[in-house]
Amino acid sequence: MTHLIEAGYDPLFVQQQVGHSYASTTSLYTSVSSDFRTRTLRRVLDGTIGRALGATGKEGI
Repeated sequence: MTHLIEAGYDPLFVQQQVGHSYASTTSLYTSVSSDFRTRTLRRVLDGTIGRALGATGKEGI
């Protein structure tokens, strides 16, 4: 499971493949690496900060 998540597969796909009804069950059995967590967090933060700075620039403030 973990290797599919880290390879970029959709978490819902992985959940369905292992037959879990709830994503929370799948998350109990999935342990991604700290490197993957760091990359994912960085990507989300970069996007959020980029959108926030872009919105500020459009307002002319």
